[in-house]
Amino acid sequence: MSGLNEVKSLNKNIFDTIMMKCLLRGFNVCAPDWGETDCIYGYYKFYYFMEGEATIIINGDTYYPKPGELYLIPANTKHTYMHNPLNPVLKYWCHFDLNFNGEQKVVYSKETLHCLPPREVVAPLFERLISLDSSSSLLDILSEKAILIELFKIFLEHINPQKLIPQSSDSFITKINDYILQNLQSVITLKSIAEIVPLHPNYFIQFFEKYFSVSPMEYVNILRLEKATQLFLTKPDMSIEQVAYSVGYKDYRYFGRVFKKRYGMTPSAYKGLQK
Repeated sequence: MSGLNEVKSLNKNIFDTIMMKCLLRGFNVCAPDWGETDCIYGYYKFYYFMEGEATIIINGDTYYPKPGELYLIPANTKHTYMHNPLNPVLKYWCHFDLNFNGEQKVVYSKETLHCLPPREVVAPLFERLISLDSSSSLLDILSEKAILIELFKIFLEHINPQKLIPQSSDSFITKINDYILQNLQSVITLKSIAEIVPLHPNYFIQFFEKYFSVSPMEYVNILRLEKATQLFLTKPDMSIEQVAYSVGYKDYRYFGRVFKKRYGMTPSAYKGLQK
């Protein structure tokens, strides 16, 4: 029985209403300072390594990607990545949203984070994905979704699907993320987040930092800034002031400072990259 058939038999309902949306994609040699430590993002990442020497740490497990390996870094997962600038990484990459409308989501284990699919199949899919302009063509939007689903299917075919773990949609991670994303424009406090679990704020901070390695309010700011990058990509007509306000920053100048601190460039420079 193929890997994909095993996935169907194990978690069929999980994949009945799968929804995927590409946020950013590219193909490049990584800059010498490429890398982050203990970062957490609200979206998924595909890294398809072609050349170079890299290190990835996901939930404490260390990996050394080889050429031809496809890595999946799940959303809301603590990870570190870096490379050797003397042997720089060349890779295809894609940031994307992955949602399931059913009652379950998927938790990925150590055995389900990377695989070695056929290069002659995967590389052309990334090339096609990069060539699409989903902002101007309905057909490109449909093609983008189809390619993402095909990449995800190929990934599932080449991992150990028995290690996929169903996760209840009422897990504290899901509840916290949903609450923050639904209230980005509002004032979000430590008390309001702690009530979701529920725990006293003092205990909640310890509990949260043990899992995410950042404070609850730092995590709120991470999700706000990640949402801002999505808006710059998907709604290019929005001004920086409008984006800042929509993700909870009343002062767009302060938004610009925290954005530059996280991404190494101003919002206007980042916005210009998407044109």
